[in-house]
Formats: sequence, C-alpha cells, structure tokens
Amino acid sequence: MTVRTIFREFLRLGNVTTLRDWMRENNVVSRSGHYFYRVPLYALLRNPHYIGLIKQKKERYPGEHPAIIDRETWDKSQVLLDDNRQGGRRKPRTTKTSVFASLIFDAEGTFYTPTHASKNGRRYRYYTSQAVIQKRLPHAVPRIPAPDLETAVTDRILLLLRNPEGLLAALRNDTQESPNIPAGFYTRAISGAAFINASWQSRTPADRELFLRQIIDRVIVHPTQVEIRIKVPQLFQQLTGSAASSTIDTPDTKSQTTPLNLPPIATIDCPFHHIPQGRALRLIVGNNQITTDASRQAIPKAIARARRWYEQIISNEVVSLPEIARRQKINYAYVKKIFPLALLRPSRIEQILSGQDSAPSLNALLADIPTQWADTHLPRV
Repeated sequence: MTVRTIFREFLRLGNVTTLRDWMRENNVVSRSGHYFYRVPLYALLRNPHYIGLIKQKKERYPGEHPAIIDRETWDKSQVLLDDNRQGGRRKPRTTKTSVFASLIFDAEGTFYTPTHASKNGRRYRYYTSQAVIQKRLPHAVPRIPAPDLETAVTDRILLLLRNPEGLLAALRNDTQESPNIPAGFYTRAISGAAFINASWQSRTPADRELFLRQIIDRVIVHPTQVEIRIKVPQLFQQLTGSAASSTIDTPDTKSQTTPLNLPPIATIDCPFHHIPQGRALRLIVGNNQITTDASRQAIPKAIARARRWYEQIISNEVVSLPEIARRQKINYAYVKKIFPLALLRPSRIEQILSGQDSAPSLNALLADIPTQWADTHLPRV
C-alpha cells in the first residue's frame, strides 16, 4: 500500500524532500495518478488517521477504522519530522534563482543568460543577450527584466492548463494520430491540469520551478511576442503521472505497450508590447489571456467607482475630487488616478464588462484612455 511505502521510505531516507524525489524516480503516485509534493507529504505523515485515530479540533479520539501504520513506525516518523523541523532547517536564501536559466533564446537562437544589478541595496534580475555582449547584434535589446518574463510565461502556461480546448489541441498530433488512444486518456489529462492549476499557489517555489523546467523546451523572445515551446510527452507525464504510452489488448497477446504518438513540441504564444527603461526592456503583456483574477476584478470595481463619483459631481452632491477622497476616507491620488475611467465610452465599458475587451491590468487600461475624449468630457474639478 502506498501509505505504508511512504512511511517506510521516509524513515529510511530521513527527510521529505529526498522522499519526494525517490517517489518520482520509482513512479509512486497517488490514487488519481499524480505525483506527491512536499506539502501533501508532510500532511500525510502527520495524519493520525493512519494509526486509527480521528482528529476533532486539537483532540484525537479512537476511530472505528483499522490502523494502517503501527504505532512504533508512527512514533519514529513524528520524532524524525520534529527533528528535521528544529535542527534541519537551512538558512533561507537571500536571492531568487532565475527560473528559466538556459531556456531563454532570441529569434536567432542565441542565449539570454541570467545577470543581476544592485542599486540602493535592491537586487534587480535580468536575462541578458549574449548576442549583444558579443557585439554580433548591437541593435538588439541587451537585457529583459527576469520577473516580467517569468511571470508572463508562467501565467500563459497556467492559462493553457485552465483551457481544456487549448490543452487538447496541444496533446493531439494532427499528422500522426494514434489509433490506440485508451479510454479516458484526454479526461485524465484535463483532470491533471486542473489539479496542478488549483494547487499551484500552495506549491513550493522549488516544485513550481521543477514542473516548468520539465515541460519547457525553450522560450524564444520575438519583437512582439514570447514563443513558449512545450515538450508535450513530458507535459502529459506531469499531468497524468504516466509515460506517453498505452497498454492495449491485442489478438496475439494479452496486452501490448503502444506509443501514443503525441507531438514532440507544442508552441503557445504570449503577445506583449514593451517600454524601454534605460538599456533594459519592460515587458507589458498585451493579451487578456494572461490577465490575473485580481486584475480582472479590479477593473470593473474601479470603473463603477469612477462612474459613481462622476454622477455625484454632476448632481452637485460633492464639488471636488478632494472632497470625495475625504468622504470615502481613501487617498486623493487614487481618486484622481482612476477618475478618468468615468469618461470611457459606454461601448468600451460594455465590452470590458462582458469580457469581449479587457486590459491586462488597471494601469494598462488607464494608459489606454483616449486623451482627447477625456479632455473633452472631463468636468473641471
């Protein structure tokens, strides 16, 4: 049984991280076919259910179910967990790694390598073009802020996992479709994608980085888009916990392992526009497909506030933006910043609220308000 194996190997290996790696190497997966991660493993090893107890708030009571783990194994495991927590914790790292080191290229196939700069005690990470350093492409952008690029690529991949239609398009091989697709093949992939997406925020940075590096072949920076090349067999394995092959019954033998003929690479694009900042490039993602949930919620809320304030001024309920700020007990700079949203054309507001047209962020929307329209209709406040 998997639970007994986990406890046994934990005591043999000595820590959860090594246990997780051993389980992946030996293809030990959950009932749903997924790999275990560190946080769920900690929870499993602390769960008194496996020694026949049930937990009610802070108390434990004997349950009606039989114990899976003997008391001696349980006690040793708890002592080891406590020792690791008290004595085995390493000093936190003060710097963040570059997730896509060795994976970033320009359109000519030249590496972008991780670099950093420090200013006023703050560390700034970049991906720097080797083509520019070597003076082979002197007019290329020499460096890209690493957090911008990493966030854009990660969000685009999570969007793929949330989109069953796009995910299935990536998994299908239109030129060499396998006639032996097993029942539930696509359902397993979609279920695995939903699980990974739902658990993404609770995963450790190391687990996230491992997942991304296992499925990404390379990231190619073009003038107006980032091209993300996904290793499809590896993606399928991460989603389902199994290799890209199926076992089918044949007339001659009971079963036979057959490759699924997945495409080796699937490409997804992440459009953007950029703003030069010195010798760096600030990526401004221009595609609503990677908009975060928080930014989607902020935009309608800001529009509604701005429209309400506009109506208050027109009706003489208030006389100025500073008065609105005082009444609402919010910062005047914020009121002044979002008030121009009240002057968005009604057709544009309708498109935004219906999801047909949305900016990637509130700041991007504010920057996109036509100046002439706002100047014409903005009251003197």
